[in-house]
Amino acid sequence: MQVFFLSLVVSSFLLQQPQDSVENTAPILCISSGTTSYKYPNNQYQTFRTENDFYHQIDKTIYEEYNDATLNIRKKIAFKDVPKAEETFHLKTNFIREKIDLTQHTFIHPNRQVYFLASFKQNNQETYYKYLVIDAETQTILLGNSNYQSDSIN
Repeated sequence: MQVFFLSLVVSSFLLQQPQDSVENTAPILCISSGTTSYKYPNNQYQTFRTENDFYHQIDKTIYEEYNDATLNIRKKIAFKDVPKAEETFHLKTNFIREKIDLTQHTFIHPNRQVYFLASFKQNNQETYYKYLVIDAETQTILLGNSNYQSDSIN
């Protein structure tokens, strides 16, 4: 009798439509990309080289860290995290710059894996900054910037 009653309670509970489930109350965080066609689609579940392995195999005419650099960064991240990586690089190097705007890069899926490479060098007269964002799958350069400042007074 107790087993019958328990199974009746469980089955009635399972058949009820949830009133306040996460599915019914949570805000929509992602819109289906069924209609969006990305030139660089999501590849977050694929495996790629580590950041260090990637750096060591890259053509040094494309990117090379500064000799005697004060700071070098090598990261494999999601494309959506590029602004944060760039901001961290600029904070660590004391370089004031506007945040990067990815709104023009709608052809790249936010979860696309990329390599973020950055290098900073400073001496008594000069300061050098550069960073590059390279697609992990195609090894295509997606973003980049470099800056040189002369601290000498002429």
